[in-house]
Amino acid sequence: MKVIIILYSIVILLYRPVDSRICYACTCEYDWGTSTGSCSSTTFVSSCILVEVGNQYCSIMSYYNGNNELRLFTPVAPDTFQDSHFFQAVETISLSGTTWLPPTISSFVYGCDWDGCNIYSLPQYFPESFQMNISHTILNSELLNGQLPAQSCYSCSKCINDLTAILCILQSCINGTCYIDELHNYITTPTNNCTYFFDSVCQPFNNIVQTPSVRIRATYYIDFPQEKQLEIDEVDITCTKDLCNSIEIVESLKGQIQTTVNIHPDFLPSRPNDTTTTAETTTTNGSKPTRAYLMIFLYLILFTLLL
Repeated sequence: MKVIIILYSIVILLYRPVDSRICYACTCEYDWGTSTGSCSSTTFVSSCILVEVGNQYCSIMSYYNGNNELRLFTPVAPDTFQDSHFFQAVETISLSGTTWLPPTISSFVYGCDWDGCNIYSLPQYFPESFQMNISHTILNSELLNGQLPAQSCYSCSKCINDLTAILCILQSCINGTCYIDELHNYITTPTNNCTYFFDSVCQPFNNIVQTPSVRIRATYYIDFPQEKQLEIDEVDITCTKDLCNSIEIVESLKGQIQTTVNIHPDFLPSRPNDTTTTAETTTTNGSKPTRAYLMIFLYLILFTLLL
């Protein structure tokens, strides 16, 4: 009777689903100018492996430097995201002389939550999938106003949960630039309980880093209702208008950001219900790690022998 019970327990354990996602893991580089690099389908199949990642999301992280792109196929922790199917882009709008340049993308992250969804073919669509811009008229008015360089800026560092009654010190900034970096946490935790965290400072106007610019990091949740899809997570401003580095200016510009979203069919369907079939892999949700069952099996055998 004892043997029958043990064998039945083994059967139950062997067929119990384990909630562990599998994702591709590897790195490659791509040159957009020459359409060459180490990101071909052949290289992907030979160098990328599927790994178990627990409850983490699958992701592709692309980092751009001119025509060069570094692609990381990797799991990502879910803590900072409100959903598991998303785009996240970082783009910068910079001033050159008296003209605002088109936005340049520095990074793009795609996250998804089904087995093997971070496949090699998706990064080719990243640059056109999610784009941001702000009217040059608004940028001139809020950040320049014909003044170069600044003479006074705000100076403060604050962690706040609402935008009323914010007091910052006015600092003399002779022939300088004003700078502010604002982080907006849409998910607060006991260890990160600021909805808004920002630093405002005066910087010397002495090199190209201080060129007036706006850097934006935004997350677009593909499956959320339209009114909840866009989050502006971070805005950095370097500007030359007096006192242009206030949190009020940041919030005003966030409301003026224009977004263009083009979701290629390869990103859909968003979440297969049971089984997903792609060109690269066929998987079923709830993979069962063999090594975990082997350990359970060995443990039960040892337990039986000791009785």
